[in-house]
Amino acid sequence: MPGLILGIDVCDDYTQISLFDRESCDAQAVGLKEKEENEEKFLIPTMVCKKKGEAGWLIGEEAYRAALFGEGSMVDKLVKLVERDGTATIEGTMYTAAEMLGTFLDQILDIPKKRTGCEQIDSLVFTIREASVKVMDALMEIAEKLGMEREKVHVLNHTEAFLFFVLSQKADIWTHQVCAFDLVDHGLHYYEMSVIRGRKPQVAEAAHEALEEGFSLELLETPAGEKLADRILTACASRMLSKKVVSTVFLTGKGFENPRWPEEFLHLVCQKRRVFGGQNLFSRGAAFVAFDYMQQNTAYPFICICEGRIRSQVSMEVQYEGRKRQLILAPAGSSWYETRASVTLALDGTDSVDFQVTPLGGTSPSRYSIPLDEFPKRPPKAAKVEVILAFTGERGMTVRVIDKGFGEMYPSSGKMIRKDFYI
Repeated sequence: MPGLILGIDVCDDYTQISLFDRESCDAQAVGLKEKEENEEKFLIPTMVCKKKGEAGWLIGEEAYRAALFGEGSMVDKLVKLVERDGTATIEGTMYTAAEMLGTFLDQILDIPKKRTGCEQIDSLVFTIREASVKVMDALMEIAEKLGMEREKVHVLNHTEAFLFFVLSQKADIWTHQVCAFDLVDHGLHYYEMSVIRGRKPQVAEAAHEALEEGFSLELLETPAGEKLADRILTACASRMLSKKVVSTVFLTGKGFENPRWPEEFLHLVCQKRRVFGGQNLFSRGAAFVAFDYMQQNTAYPFICICEGRIRSQVSMEVQYEGRKRQLILAPAGSSWYETRASVTLALDGTDSVDFQVTPLGGTSPSRYSIPLDEFPKRPPKAAKVEVILAFTGERGMTVRVIDKGFGEMYPSSGKMIRKDFYI
């Protein structure tokens, strides 16, 4: 029986699950209960509650109710807690933020398992609002502790999930620019994406901005508050959409659960544009990517440039089979968090390892060099080095060069040179 393909959007306020269906090639939201008609029920509050005197934990609304009636101790905002290396002491026992988030996600993963009767997960992609190494590392470690193989688990930020969600739709959706407004309790977020044609392969570019116009959703609890919020959103949309050719707008986030209240805003964004609403945009985007990771050939033949992606190609000039060639170590558009490269080179009299960094768009490449003065001097073609490349961010590159020696005649010195570059 084929395993599950899941996209899970993990935020401080709510978590959402989308399950990819191989037959329809689409992803649908999964809620705590089997039959949910209200989209709100697909939003699972990201919180846990340790019941008094018991070993069990509750999550979501059950956790909130138990804490409300004094039946246990609740902990929320788990993503921020992981970012801060936070802890919580409950009934004399201290729990780390990662442990509590792991408890929460363990029960989250049980939802689609029980719904489908399938325990196996073939591919899982988490998405979080912004790239955070600490949170991404925690999610990968949690998945591993829950029995998943690391190569089956990936993490995207919301900008990446939005980009892949849009590219998974029919091409007429992204004829021109595509925008999304995400209205949540802690703020208003704006995303835009476009495909730059005329290049091979084509470039898909996306951007994200946390807007100053954000407001608390408590403002929507009164008619006067709704009118004020409508004016704020309208002014924001007017600023963000002016002088742009936008074919489609998506509205997501808890603030847009009732899509009718912002009348002026809707009147503005609907002018000559297609407008869609829904709560699971990011988790669906993650689920589409989870399916794509399983395929031999990607369904996204684009160079994807956005937050979380490398904007330049990193290569080396090497001699192979008597010819000079460019060895690509990191292609433009790849995820900086997941990009790793390792290559062993035989040195032919050179005293440095040289790289070429070519920005997307065909501008002149930059050259970087790592001198090998610290390594023992050896004759030409009698020395090997291992070059290991990784990234600390979209523009932060770390390169390690390790002396490998050359057989028994020239044993390895064990020395390593590390250099950090801003590209």
